[in-house]
Amino acid sequence: MEGQAMTNPPVRLKALLRERHWQTHRTFTLEYDKAARKVDPSLVGRGPSRAQLHRWTSGEVKGLPYPDHCRVLEKMFPGWTAEQLFEHINDEQDAHEGIVIPASPNTSGTGLPVEASVATSPIHIRPYVEAAFDREHVAIDFFGFSGETLHGVIQEPLDKIRAGQLKPRNLTLRILVPDVSKPMAVPCRSEDLGDDPEFRQRASRIMLRHGQAILDAVEELADLGIVDSAKAEIRVHDCPPLFKLYVLNNEEVFFGFYPIRQHVVQIKGTPHPMFDPMGKETSLFRHTVHDGSAIGPQYVAQARQWFDTVWETISREFTG
Repeated sequence: MEGQAMTNPPVRLKALLRERHWQTHRTFTLEYDKAARKVDPSLVGRGPSRAQLHRWTSGEVKGLPYPDHCRVLEKMFPGWTAEQLFEHINDEQDAHEGIVIPASPNTSGTGLPVEASVATSPIHIRPYVEAAFDREHVAIDFFGFSGETLHGVIQEPLDKIRAGQLKPRNLTLRILVPDVSKPMAVPCRSEDLGDDPEFRQRASRIMLRHGQAILDAVEELADLGIVDSAKAEIRVHDCPPLFKLYVLNNEEVFFGFYPIRQHVVQIKGTPHPMFDPMGKETSLFRHTVHDGSAIGPQYVAQARQWFDTVWETISREFTG
C-alpha cells in the first residue's frame, strides 16, 4: 500500500532466539561461540556482526549464510537444518513444525499443564544424539525394530570419538529389538496376515548387519583405549515392533509409532507382499527433564523405568 513500508515476514531463527532469550547480539555471540567450539575451534569469534545478525533475523538474507555459519547454527539448534532456520514463518505461527499450541498457554481444557513437543524425523534426531555424546558419561538406550536408523545416527558420533573430536570417558549402549527367529504379528504377509519365514530371515540379516556394526565400533573404542570404558549390548524380546524409543543420558526421550505399510519386498527374485513397520517414516516426539514442565521429567522417568523392566525381565541375549 502506498506510503506504508513493506516488511519481510520473520524467519524461524528469530522465533527460536526469542524463545531461548538469545535475542541480543551479545548473548547470541556467547551461544554462537559455545557451539563453534564444538564444531571447529577455529570458528570461535567469527560469528555475525550486529548488522549481519539483524539481516539474518529480519528475513533480508537471500539464500543461506556461509557454510561455516550454517554448521554452527545447526549445532546451536539441534534438530533444525540451516534451511529450516531461515524459512519464513507467520507472526502467529509457532517456530516448531507440527505443534499445536493450546489457546490458553500451558494449560489444557482440564486445567492440566500442556507442554508442546518437537516432532522430528529420524534424520533430524542426529544433532540430539551427537549432543548426547558430548558428555563425560554417555548412556543411550534404544527400543525398536532392526536398529538400522540407530546405526545411522550414532555412526558419526562414534567416528568423532575415534578421531578425538568428542571425548567422553565412558559409553554404555543398550539395544532392545524383537526376536525375528519367531513368527510375529507384524511384519506379516499382507494377503492373509500369516508368517513369512523368508522375510524374517531377511529382517534377521539386516538386524545382524547393523547390530554387529554398532557392537564392533563400540568395542574398538575400548580396545584402542580411547575411552575408559565402552560397552554395547543387544537383547531380544517377543513383543511386536510397534514403536521406537530413544533414551539419551537418562534426561531426554524420543518416542514415535511405527506406521504399518503394505509394500512388496523382492527376496531371491520372488515378490513378498508384506505389512511392515516403517521405521524411516516414524515421527519422533521429544521429552526432556529440562523443558521446565512437570510432564517432561515424569515422561522421561516412566520411559526409563519401562525400558529397565523390559531389559531385566522378558529380554534375553541376542545371539544372531
